[in-house]
Amino acid sequence: MLKKLKPDMLCSFVRRLDPTELDLSVLRWVAARQELDLGTALTLFFAFNPRRYNLLPREAMDDDVRARCSVIDVLCQRINCGFYVPIASRRMDNPALVAEWIKRQSENIEAGRRSRWVFDASILSPMLVDKPKAGQRAGRGSARPGLIQGLFTPLFVSNKS
Repeated sequence: MLKKLKPDMLCSFVRRLDPTELDLSVLRWVAARQELDLGTALTLFFAFNPRRYNLLPREAMDDDVRARCSVIDVLCQRINCGFYVPIASRRMDNPALVAEWIKRQSENIEAGRRSRWVFDASILSPMLVDKPKAGQRAGRGSARPGLIQGLFTPLFVSNKS
């Protein structure tokens, strides 16, 4: 059923997923979709409630949690390499989650704590920009995009006012 959905419909569906109620094979398939945009991928990432596991050593987790964390690993890796393209019309509903994660990430680094999921803040910068008001163009940030993001963003993101 998911394979038949158009990209907009798939992203809308993914944003409402509860990862604890789905089979891991479905979650892996969803995370591998190029149709997902950055906002949807981050929404899925935070739906896993990764903060609970971020500072735990891998060997301290049972097999089920470890398997779920492997999906979070994939999401984080793909987000950091620019696999998911930011689309202005599909921003996160709660961009404060990203800002808070980046803040905690910096605090962990300063305190010498090693966290499992560390994001490249320049990749997430489009998610930190406030939603544009009527008649205002969305900010794109001056950060340099990742390879995949740099190649495909001009194809999917309109720069028109």
